[in-house]
Amino acid sequence: MRFLHCVFLAAGIFASLATAQDAQKHLGHPIQESLQNEPSPNTKPKNFAAILPSPLAQLEVTSRPYPQCGDDEIIIQNHIVAINPVDWKIQSPMGRSFNLTYPVILGEDVAGEVVEVGSEIKSKFSVGDRVMAHPLGLGNGAAYGGFQLYPVLKAATVSRIPDSITFKEAAVLPLSISTAAAGLFMKSTLGLEYPSVDAETSQRAKGSTLLLWGCSSSVGSSVVQLATAAGYSLITTASPGNFKYCKALGADRVLDYHDVDIVEKLIGHLKGRKVVGAYDAIGSEVTVRQSATILHALGGGKIASVGLAPEVFSDVKVSRVSSGNIVTQEPEVAEQIWGEFVPWALESGKLVARPKALVVGKGLENVQAGLDRQKEGVSALKIEVVLN
Repeated sequence: MRFLHCVFLAAGIFASLATAQDAQKHLGHPIQESLQNEPSPNTKPKNFAAILPSPLAQLEVTSRPYPQCGDDEIIIQNHIVAINPVDWKIQSPMGRSFNLTYPVILGEDVAGEVVEVGSEIKSKFSVGDRVMAHPLGLGNGAAYGGFQLYPVLKAATVSRIPDSITFKEAAVLPLSISTAAAGLFMKSTLGLEYPSVDAETSQRAKGSTLLLWGCSSSVGSSVVQLATAAGYSLITTASPGNFKYCKALGADRVLDYHDVDIVEKLIGHLKGRKVVGAYDAIGSEVTVRQSATILHALGGGKIASVGLAPEVFSDVKVSRVSSGNIVTQEPEVAEQIWGEFVPWALESGKLVARPKALVVGKGLENVQAGLDRQKEGVSALKIEVVLN
């Protein structure tokens, strides 16, 4: 009996140590599992997530099932996540309009290392690849949310990243790329020419100008890069402190959105140009109506808005941008941008990781602090939390 007691005691201590090791992993300490081979069914790693358990609640860290990998999907060991306004908006009273089933795992920007690859995409991705991705959790379920250690990802919005780009740098891009692409290239929005995948910019877009409202935002930073890569000239707005930032990304001209005469000045700069539309990366009632007034004065046109889409002039059409539509409605856009342009542009330096990252913590327990910090407001920065 004394011997059995010792055996049971040792087993209990071992189990406690194992539990402590699991806790260390999701609290931000290094995870040491080998990524040389896909995990066998009997050696699946422990998964943890920062979940939103109910409307208006704070995020909670809890264990979650290790996901199943579909034929056109990958699973990654998540190294870092970035925070977007949609994350804290869903946590606020605005979240009720999303009609979500709880618990929810938020998170639209991730970067990490591939641990499993679906059967249909083994020619595109391999175990051990360094990737960034736009998770599609809001449309596909909790297993696809970004705020967890092992999310499953649709390959349509995943790109390998070169060794010259860190996970921290890469994680600022994914959602902004999808959102920019949805507004710029979908036929239901602006329907512009795709960016070139070689050293030459698109000749068909040469001589055309796009109005961009909010260049220094995360989405605006990707809009200006994708649009200029397609050959368009950009006239955009920002605060004076971000003029150099916008010009470095490729903007042709930057005006101060605080200026009381901003609408009249933009009309003056755009007159005589071939204007293909406006992308409103702010999406407020005020900015959409300002963009509409400008286009109306120039003879009409289209606006892609990341937020509101109010009724304006009869000769101006406003479309609300939804990032996931490049997969669900016009998958050819995802293929052209994520499948073709993004990997080439990252490797060649034609697409740079902007805005810069601001890391506010480590571990899933700090994701809530990231949401809170993002809600306070940032300029030309993207909030991130390191997971591993």
